[in-house]
This record gives sequence, structure tokens and C-alpha cells, in this order.
Amino acid sequence: MPGAPAVAETLLAPDQDSITRDSRAVTWSNVVVDGHRVNYAASGNGPPALFLHGWGLRPNAYREPIRRMGMAGCRVYAPAMPGFGGTPELPGEQRSFTGYAAWAGRFLDVIGESRVTLVAGHSFGGGVSTAFVHDHPGRAGSLLLANAIGGPTWASSPDGIRTMTQRPAWDWGRYFGTDLFHSPHLMRVLPALLEDFIPNLMQNPLGMFRTGDFIRRADLLMEIRAIARRHTPVLVAWSDRDRLVPRSVFDEMRQAAGVDGVVVNGSHSWLIADPEAFGELAIHALVDSGALTVRPSLSVA
Repeated sequence: MPGAPAVAETLLAPDQDSITRDSRAVTWSNVVVDGHRVNYAASGNGPPALFLHGWGLRPNAYREPIRRMGMAGCRVYAPAMPGFGGTPELPGEQRSFTGYAAWAGRFLDVIGESRVTLVAGHSFGGGVSTAFVHDHPGRAGSLLLANAIGGPTWASSPDGIRTMTQRPAWDWGRYFGTDLFHSPHLMRVLPALLEDFIPNLMQNPLGMFRTGDFIRRADLLMEIRAIARRHTPVLVAWSDRDRLVPRSVFDEMRQAAGVDGVVVNGSHSWLIADPEAFGELAIHALVDSGALTVRPSLSVA
């Protein structure tokens, strides 16, 4: 299997003199979607982009990644998805990747954006991002998946393949703690996660469980192949110490997209710990979409 490229230490960035103080800030606003108030973060100037957060979190935990994504050369919007950050859950029949993708489309409609140049998602948000780009042709110029769910294989061995549906809930919980407390950037990651995860858990524990249940059954490889056949650029990134989303999922997704993929240093929440690296990937995705003409330098691991 070919080696996956790793992010080089030095990548080209937009002209810093062209970035104003206002465009560097993360601002917070709210709109009404489906009759419910939705909080969202925004940052940057330029063509519109969408960022979707991970399970159990809200945009607040991603302040720095959102800011860096905006500095990459776009105007990024990051809503609190249904079931998290005070946004009510979707109705039961809509509680699926397709349902969340349709909700993301309605959010964009409300803020007046018919098309975005980039859709980026982390973990669960990556699964929703994939569904959105697949289900809404023409509304997205490119797709950036950071440690996204969407591959069905948990592990493989001489005895056969074990699927994600066979993975016990306690195993997810075990690696959540390992991922968090073994991070070399613990003091940066821990406050951001606890500030979001604990309130979400206390406000809507059953909703988090219900969302987690369909996440375990994620298989979006067919959707990724369809996106690639439309020639929509897809950048698939994964971190080398992630045990929540295993290497097998990353390999399945990059192969489905027909790309090498990018491996970065870090655990599952690497983009919170290293927002600069995430900003560099955003630059690369924006170049692929045609929104930027400056290409970052990537090297093969």
C-alpha cells in the first residue's frame, strides 16, 4: 500500500498583510433554522466555506481551527449541529447522515449561501460533510475530511474483517480517554473539549447516545466514490495516533476518493491541538477547489 503524504513543516500561506484584524477574529451569531435558534461561528473573508464539528462538541471547541481556516482565504461558517450546543435534535426519521446533510443545506439557505467553495468536517462532522457534498451536487467546490468517520472496517486479521458495528461501546470510550490524555498538547485540548462535551452530555445525554448509535453504522464509501466521479476534489486527512477512527477507515476512504491522503502528527483531536496544520490543509483544499492559486507544499512520508 503506498505511503500517505504527511504535512510538511513549512507550507505557503496567504499574504499576512492582506488579512485584516477583523478577518482574523471568530465572531458568534445566531439564526433560526426549522423554527429553532442555531448558534454559529464565523471567521475570515473571501468565498464562503462550511465547517462541521465532531460528535459531542460544538464550534466553541474549534475556535482556533475555524480562525485558521478563515485565514486560509475563505469566509467560514461553523454551526452547532442538531443535538449539540443548544440546537435541538432532528426528528427521529431525520436522524441520519442524509438528515444532517439536509439540515446543513437549510442552514446555508438561511444565511444566504447557495454554494460554498469548501466543506470541511472533523470526525462525525466529516461524515455529515460527505453526505452533504454527495446529496447536494453543485453546492460545494471541494471536501476536506479530518479524521472523518465513513469507513465500515474496524479491524482486519487472518480470521477475517471486523466491522464498526461489531465494535463495542466500551472500546470507543476506552480510546476516547487514551486519545485525550496522551495528547502532548493536553493543556490546549482538554479545556476546549470539556467546555463543550460536558455541557452537551448534561443537557442531552439521550440525544448524544442516539446520534452515537447511527455513527457506529457509518458506511459512506459509495458516497465518496460518487463525489470523486463528479471530479469534486477530496482531501482525506488522518492523524497517526488516532485510535477512535482507525487507520483502516482512513485507508478505505482515501482509496474510495482515489487520493493518497494526508497523515499528520497527533491524536484524534489534532486540529484543536495544532490549528496551524489544519489551516495549511484548508489552503490546499481551497487551491484544489480553484478558489486560491497558491499551492502548499506537501511531502511524502
